[in-house]
Amino acid sequence: MSKNGSSGCFCSGLAVFLFLLYSAAGFGAPPAKAIHGDAAPQASGMDHDHGAMPMDMDMDHDHEAMKKGDADHEHAHAGHAHGAMTPAAPVVWSLLLASLAIAGGLIWSARRALRRSPPVESMARANVLDLPVIGKILRSRRFLAFLIAPTMVVFLLIVLVGLRGEQDTGNPAILLTWILWWPAVILTFFLAGRVWCSFCPSGYLGQAAQKIFSLRLRVPGMLKNMWWRLGLFLALTWVTTLCALDRWPLGTAWLGLGLTLGAITLAVVFEKRTFCRYVCPVGGVFGLYSMAAPLRLAVKDKSLCGHACSGKDCFESCAWFQFPPAMDRGAECSLCLDCVRACPKDNIALRTQAPGADLASFHSHSKSLDEASAVAAVLGVALLQTAVMLHGWSGWEAKVGTWLHLAPGPTLYTIVYAGVGAVLPLLLLALVSYASQAQGQGGGGLGRALRTYVYCFLPLGLALHAAHNFHHLFGEGAAIWPGLKKALAQYVGWTSLAPPPEAAASAAPDLLFLLQWATLMGGLYLTYRVGVARVRGNGLPPERAFRSVLPILLFAAAYTVMNVFMLSAPMAHRH
Repeated sequence: MSKNGSSGCFCSGLAVFLFLLYSAAGFGAPPAKAIHGDAAPQASGMDHDHGAMPMDMDMDHDHEAMKKGDADHEHAHAGHAHGAMTPAAPVVWSLLLASLAIAGGLIWSARRALRRSPPVESMARANVLDLPVIGKILRSRRFLAFLIAPTMVVFLLIVLVGLRGEQDTGNPAILLTWILWWPAVILTFFLAGRVWCSFCPSGYLGQAAQKIFSLRLRVPGMLKNMWWRLGLFLALTWVTTLCALDRWPLGTAWLGLGLTLGAITLAVVFEKRTFCRYVCPVGGVFGLYSMAAPLRLAVKDKSLCGHACSGKDCFESCAWFQFPPAMDRGAECSLCLDCVRACPKDNIALRTQAPGADLASFHSHSKSLDEASAVAAVLGVALLQTAVMLHGWSGWEAKVGTWLHLAPGPTLYTIVYAGVGAVLPLLLLALVSYASQAQGQGGGGLGRALRTYVYCFLPLGLALHAAHNFHHLFGEGAAIWPGLKKALAQYVGWTSLAPPPEAAASAAPDLLFLLQWATLMGGLYLTYRVGVARVRGNGLPPERAFRSVLPILLFAAAYTVMNVFMLSAPMAHRH
């Protein structure tokens, strides 16, 4: 066996071993028990979900703890049972078997696909702006105002009721932010990339302040990387977890105000939307997710830009520092279409494309390790924030605390968060990527391998993120309207609006789980598509190309099947 082949087998074996350890963290724990400790975090992650519910869920137990003077109380893991929706066992096992069958089918399909020549595009992608009615609407400068106006109203409502309303999970600040907005904005990545950023209230207010006054300094080079956004994203999710912002209306309001203050501050100092492009804690993740979208801006004729357009109006009009002729992906584009309106030659189109096409086509090896680390963090944090909602989480956390001689609390959670959410997924993806490179073209170091192949795994994180949030959107979304009516009855005095005390109905568990499963399968399929396209681009012989993509598909299958299993377990509600 060649040296590269041996290295690839070793890395594959080590990656599988570490992955088994990684997955055992979520499933090897006994049923949850109440764990005494100091200020233990209630959950984790990208969605700020919390394994513990409010303390009044177990009043007798907490009352006893208060009598004993335990200032931090216990983990209220009884909250996991609150609102738990578990699909029927036959449905779970059927879909698990279907997942394995689909994974096997994709591996077989990859071998066949790499033996054939790549498909040739038979026709140009459609330009959405050419559609008679839709194109006219999108080109209108009033279109963004139409989107921004209601968004600003909802944002102001969230801030006001968060600051002045009752501090419970029925507050509209919680319902609108964590049950409606956060899940809904994830769905937009499947349709229109990071279009949300074009009418984000924080960014809009920053841009409005900039029109009044700004020093308009050039952005320093030290900000032009992903490390800032990745660090702020990890810090934000960590702080949000410890402070339980998704159950704390006041904290939710201050989070929105803090992001807005940051956007305004940088807008009055630097040019354009510096905060949105280089600093926003969620902007980096949104940009990565947007590469799975079926839409992106594209220049119709690049030669026209070079010879017949000297003003570069498209670049001057773009608040995101983008020059359309040089764009090879849509990660840094909010689809605000300002460049389309500014182009004097009508040379910019809004093209449809296959989902995930950006992930497969752009020159990823030219990127630095900051983006690769962010992709790994997406997979790790998405997995962790799901695992902490399972019944076995408290037992596993206690077991890790025993090994480290730490009681459950902020210190222990910080160690777990850093390890499972960032370090371990980066190590796993680096090993899998290196195995793919070693089995394929060989050459290059670990860093180049990671930069080349890590984007194949991004659809897995997006799919888990979306599937998890379907639990909140469809499982708890029915509580939004009654919550708003209750708030109006309380704040405006319209007592006739007060909803009845009955609990709002939620989606059927089997149907919800089927939707989550289908989303995970979509992520697995996109990973297959991107992986095959990237390996094919290396110009390898069919057998070497298949050996190169195999570690990617095996990891993707294991990650997906584990997520199917996790989502079948009872999960805590935010409301």
